[in-house]
Amino acid sequence: MIHATGLTPDAWRAIGASGTTVALAPTSDAQIGLESAVPAVDEALGAGLRPGLSIDVEVALAGDMFTQMRTLHAIQRMRAVAAVYGTAREPSRIGTLDVLDFATLQGARTNGLADVTGSLTVGKQADVLVIRAEDVNNMPLNDAVGTVVLGSDARNVDAVFVAGEVRKWDGRVLDVDLSALREEARASRDHVVAAAGRAELG
Repeated sequence: MIHATGLTPDAWRAIGASGTTVALAPTSDAQIGLESAVPAVDEALGAGLRPGLSIDVEVALAGDMFTQMRTLHAIQRMRAVAAVYGTAREPSRIGTLDVLDFATLQGARTNGLADVTGSLTVGKQADVLVIRAEDVNNMPLNDAVGTVVLGSDARNVDAVFVAGEVRKWDGRVLDVDLSALREEARASRDHVVAAAGRAELG
């Protein structure tokens, strides 16, 4: 299931009992306002599920997993604190390791790819991101997981390996004609705008 916002407790019990996987789209849920507009991380965890993270509507929202991790981390912790505000109870907050797990291993699992990718495990496909920990926005490195989830963004990704093949190196995407890609993106936008009957964007 994707989004899974606004579901009843009975629905969550059924989802948990069936072993159905759930992928949350934190920025889409919150900004576009799907059902309750709140990513259902607490509901999923309460049903015994560890959700994956997904990205939705990249033409209007951030298209990187760093943003999804930070958004979910902030919203869940806000909900946890609000739920016990004014009481002596401790909030039940997720941590950065939870969110990184949702973005990696659980993301792979929700797509049926847990045996292929999602973790650095012998026998799995070699999909690796190398993140610069000493960039200005990350230094000094204290906690690697916290740095990835709370400090990093796409500019810090120095190298990417997909199935062991180098796809990005020294901060540059390889084997992609970026100029041609930009032209294709502009042409696609202009086509959509024209088809919708609006004046061409400058």
